[in-house]
Amino acid sequence: MMSMPPPGSRVVFYSRYSSALQSYSSIEGQERLCAAYAEKHGWVEAGRYSDAERSGTTTLGRQGLFQMLAAAERGDFDVLLVEDIDRTSRDAADMHRIAKDLEELDITLCTVAGGVVTDMELAFKAVQNQQFIKQNAFKVKRGQELVVASGRMSGSVPYGYRKVSRFDAKGEPINGLREIDPQTGPIVMRVHLDFDAGRSTFEICTALNAEGIPGPKGRLWRPGALTGSRQGSVGILRNPIYIGEFQFRKTERKRRKGKIKVRFTAASERIVAQHPELVIVDKDIWDRNQARLAENDDRPFYSGKKVEYVFSGKVFCGRCGSTCFSSNGRYVCTGRAETGVCDNTRRARREAVEESVFRKIKEHLLTTDLLGPCVNAYREEAERALAEHAARTEADGTRLKEVDQRISNLMTQLGASSETSFASQIMLGEIEKLGAEKARLEQQNRLAPRPAGPALDPETVVQSISTTLDDLQGALQRDDREAVRARELIRGLVDRLVLAPVPGSTTDGRGAGDMTVTVEGPLAALLDLADLSVDRVAKHGHRPMFVLDNATSVWRFSYVLEWLDPRVAKVYADLPVVSKLLDEADVPITLEAFFLEFARGGAVPCDDDGQTARLRVRRAVEHLKGRGFIRAIMSERSTRGWVWNDRGISDEEWKERIKNPPMTRTIPTIRMEGPGAAVVIIGARGT
Repeated sequence: MMSMPPPGSRVVFYSRYSSALQSYSSIEGQERLCAAYAEKHGWVEAGRYSDAERSGTTTLGRQGLFQMLAAAERGDFDVLLVEDIDRTSRDAADMHRIAKDLEELDITLCTVAGGVVTDMELAFKAVQNQQFIKQNAFKVKRGQELVVASGRMSGSVPYGYRKVSRFDAKGEPINGLREIDPQTGPIVMRVHLDFDAGRSTFEICTALNAEGIPGPKGRLWRPGALTGSRQGSVGILRNPIYIGEFQFRKTERKRRKGKIKVRFTAASERIVAQHPELVIVDKDIWDRNQARLAENDDRPFYSGKKVEYVFSGKVFCGRCGSTCFSSNGRYVCTGRAETGVCDNTRRARREAVEESVFRKIKEHLLTTDLLGPCVNAYREEAERALAEHAARTEADGTRLKEVDQRISNLMTQLGASSETSFASQIMLGEIEKLGAEKARLEQQNRLAPRPAGPALDPETVVQSISTTLDDLQGALQRDDREAVRARELIRGLVDRLVLAPVPGSTTDGRGAGDMTVTVEGPLAALLDLADLSVDRVAKHGHRPMFVLDNATSVWRFSYVLEWLDPRVAKVYADLPVVSKLLDEADVPITLEAFFLEFARGGAVPCDDDGQTARLRVRRAVEHLKGRGFIRAIMSERSTRGWVWNDRGISDEEWKERIKNPPMTRTIPTIRMEGPGAAVVIIGARGT
């Protein structure tokens, strides 16, 4: 039997209960037992950790357990005390791993039920607890099968139904009874009738959302809620419960690396029960809808590998706030495409957005004025952490010498006294307390922060980040692990990317047009690309973040992503010829005059689809007319000619020139554009 930790040992308690059906008083009761046990053995309480409504079959989501293990790594305690081993974990592998970590840190695992946990006891109880979970799951499944066999239903309540409250002769509630919901049942019938009439799932969802009818779980309607899954027979258009056929055991759950993996079972593995009282949809309508769904399922889809784009899930619509997804290489608002609640028809080319974000980050953020204070904050924090560790080490060293001297003196006095005397017992207890303190001080001295690295000037940091961004952008074009790593690093730079149409901007009628792009991200993630490291973290919100003053700020800037019609590039190639004729014109230039100039080879050749000179002239003239640069002058013979608007010549004067052409030439007009400007906003998150 292993010896108990000596009096004065620092002890922490860990408590847990599994489900919401239990009470928080369960944790209070466990802590009360642990406190009495610790007091009995003279241990000093150093903390309490707990997890409420968390299963012992996994460590996922158990924040209290992780906090306790982090405190163990810091050397904050010597003994972990639990009511019983199953409070720590019911999974054998997890329990052995936790016990091994504690053993490597020289921490003793104790239970109120049995004292110090031995290797034999740990192995036996870990397997016993895991078998308990398996047997319990088997009993639950067997009970659900009995419920289905008795004419009731197990599982969640499908949309269109509601639970029925009924009691047996003994006054006990009868679970598993369902009936048609008078409010949502007609909605199910409406969906099937609309689909049978030929309406698409998008049209059905748009109509339901426009009428304010809440979808399943109170959310907006989406096509996925209707079509569901063919393999799982789920979705309003696929679930056979609407024709009175209840299928049990449609899914199978298995735990994998702490997470539950769900797969649909084969039809032969399911238990089918008939419930004619729950029929909502006529069998004829159901059969026609299933045939239509089967036609859609049999259509060929692109079978290539799915690619997760750099900013997938981080792009939002500036009009309604919904997420944007990539469709045919362009970002589309889901509020417009799936729920019909947004009027934003603008689409932005994904590659253009990604390229512009990379370019603007380097242009607006990679400056010494912006990053200089943040680099200084990193350097100051590193120096402060090292100074604090040095001061703590010096103080602990002094205290360690005092403890050694005190232990030496007590050992000398103990040797001169009787072993059975009262003074000897007091000195033995004091020696044990001092020994525990000595072990703690020695362990703290072994824990040193990581070196802060070389002191870099802001210019070097900016250059390092710029080079890393170029490397990451190049790695995105590859198809290997480096591409995956580059994608994740770049995704970490941006928290949110908002696309909003520029009011009054022109479009091509298919959604393309100018977009205002607003980008937001953490400044610390950008600095991390320069390989700056400081061993100082603290809890902020839901995740640990560096506590580095302004280095934890969020940057945000906006810019306009201009859209250029691909046809405009061809027009621009012809504008010099058209402009030259207009600049030298003494009389309005007719289309025939333009055609002749093009026919003489005056226009720049274009690699296009074989368009004629007349079509090219018309497009160039329409472009200048649309921008307000030229206007038409009508002659007495109803002949139309074109002139610059800024020549300062009235229509009457142009008409007079048609009658009597002058012999002069004018100097062409020079047009210029003003410079652009950009503003970067740095502030705390949420401001």
